[in-house]
Amino acid sequence: MMARRGVLGMLAGGAVALLSGCGLFGNPSYRFKMTVEVETPEGLKTGSSVYEVETTGSRDLVAGGKGSRFTFRGEAVAVDLPDGRTLFALLKTVAMSGHDVLPVSSMVAMDPDFDYDWMASTKKIASSDGIKSPAEVPAGYYPMLVTFTDIDDPKSVQRVDPANLAASFGPSIRLKRITVEVTNEPLTTGLEKRLRWLKTLHGGYLHGGSSSRNAPMGLHGANFSSELSK
Repeated sequence: MMARRGVLGMLAGGAVALLSGCGLFGNPSYRFKMTVEVETPEGLKTGSSVYEVETTGSRDLVAGGKGSRFTFRGEAVAVDLPDGRTLFALLKTVAMSGHDVLPVSSMVAMDPDFDYDWMASTKKIASSDGIKSPAEVPAGYYPMLVTFTDIDDPKSVQRVDPANLAASFGPSIRLKRITVEVTNEPLTTGLEKRLRWLKTLHGGYLHGGSSSRNAPMGLHGANFSSELSK
């Protein structure tokens, strides 16, 4: 059951607008803010981004029952660090295959009873009934962290180890925590001002091609933004 539900979770740009916890067609939905906190010699540095999640019911023809899937909108978190470097927390997570999209991280963190039932958790978080908010994201569900040696060259992307930020950014740089919380704030925008090449990818891979072959870490535009990758 866990594996089946995992496959049904979807990352998709272009979700419908969310209104007061219900989507346009009455589907449960919520917004959450993810905040990344990094300790540096210059003090605590933070970055955050607001996302929308909507879950819809669907008939699972393979299993002969009902399943659910979610649509998701938002963009990567950017944290400005010393020496002009930037840490990005992507829409892709480090979780196991099938559970590697960011809404799952918010459900795991905020719903104490989460069991990979997207619909049940979305309803619970939308109603704020018995959830934890704010809540700390478990390390196993962190977003993938990356940086660029040249911010203007997408092919210069490098993965960042959340347990060892110093290896990428220098001594005394340490990830403190990543948190999520329910919010009514508007979606975060403006990532294209940092990553000027992002819109030109049109959802393609970071090397500019339509195939993952030779793409840096297999990353594509939708891992950075659901909206700018269209």
